[in-house]
Amino acid sequence: MTEYGEIVEIQNDQAVIKVRRSSACGNCGACSMGTHPDEMMLTVPNLLQGEIGDLVELELESSQVLKASAITYLFPLLALISGVAIGYILSERYGFNPELGGSLLGLLFTVFSFFGIRCLEPWFRKGHQFSPRMVQLIKKNRKGENENGK
Repeated sequence: MTEYGEIVEIQNDQAVIKVRRSSACGNCGACSMGTHPDEMMLTVPNLLQGEIGDLVELELESSQVLKASAITYLFPLLALISGVAIGYILSERYGFNPELGGSLLGLLFTVFSFFGIRCLEPWFRKGHQFSPRMVQLIKKNRKGENENGK
């Protein structure tokens, strides 16, 4: 997945890049939103030593998109199914209503799965494994230079 954006801020060795939200991105809330609903702000390692105003090409490997999607969607789904099954079995064993027990434990497991994902988010961000990376500087925005850099 390739996106293009503009560097709007530099923080140590990180660049904050304003990217137009594509239709493939959706509105999952994984990225912080910009001033408009069709933009997002991404913080990525400044590997190409870009400066404020530079346009950059960002890339996120398809395998990383699939892994992030699996964590976001499959983990809570598996937690829900597990909770319903365990709740149903335990409710029958202890004489409770199995449907009610399965429903409640399924919802509880799902909520805990979201909390678990949220707690692991700093670890995911620290490793930059689900962050796009800069692959190319498209245009420099310098005083006294035109688009060709002269």
